[in-house]
Formats: sequence, structure tokens, C-alpha cells
Amino acid sequence: MNSPNKIQVDVSSMDDIACDECEGTHFVPVFLIKRISPLMSPSGKETLAPLQVFKCDKCNHVNELFLHGITN
Repeated sequence: MNSPNKIQVDVSSMDDIACDECEGTHFVPVFLIKRISPLMSPSGKETLAPLQVFKCDKCNHVNELFLHGITN
């Protein structure tokens, strides 16, 4: 029995995301490491924060879409 809160999505109707550089459609998870200043850190000390993004498996490019909101 399906939960009333679950949405059923037909995967075949979804659009693929392609690499902006080479049009590849396979991506690998990688991490950006961000430095948090002591003024913004909960501990009051400089901290490093790993943020997962995806790079193209073919050419290693990271689409802007995957960085949106992370790098400004």
C-alpha cells in the first residue's frame, strides 16, 4: 500500500542533466572544502566544511547548476 505522502514519478519521463562542457551525462560525487571563519563558526574557531557536488565523469567539469548557492 502506498503512503498518501509519497509521490510516484515515472523515471522515463525525467530529463537527463548533461555536462555544460562536453554533454556527458554521467557524474561522480566530489567534495568542495569551504573554510568557515571563526566569526561565523559555532565553536568560535576556524572550521572546514565539506560540501558534496558532482563533476562530469568524462571531462571533470562541475556544472554551475551543481554549485548554485555554494559558491558566491
